[in-house]
Amino acid sequence: MSSVLQHRKVQQAELIALGRQFADRAKAELGEVTAWIYGSVARGDFNVWSDVDVLLVAARLPEDPLERFRLLIHLAPPGVEPKGYTEAEFRKFLQQRKAQVLAMLQPRILLIDDLHLEAQVSRATEALS
Repeated sequence: MSSVLQHRKVQQAELIALGRQFADRAKAELGEVTAWIYGSVARGDFNVWSDVDVLLVAARLPEDPLERFRLLIHLAPPGVEPKGYTEAEFRKFLQQRKAQVLAMLQPRILLIDDLHLEAQVSRATEALS
């Protein structure tokens, strides 16, 4: 493996660790969660200006969008761009095969799956293909 490719893999691993830090903080605050990295870090085409896009699903997220955003930003370390859905919202999206959400998770890196959603997401995203 070339040194450039090795360096790139190290950079990606560091960004994934940042996303995992956020997922761990969210789990400590909210209980069971499922979280994925999506976007440029998951695709591998990130650059120096890229943030780590993390989609988090938790039963105990605030219903109010502004409160939810404040909580997620509070939990996110610098460089992480969180997006969150309640478990009920996300399961509804899966049931409806909501293309906007499913397309966002192609490709994705699973960080934590307390809510056992990854298998359902895999089936739903395969159906889009």
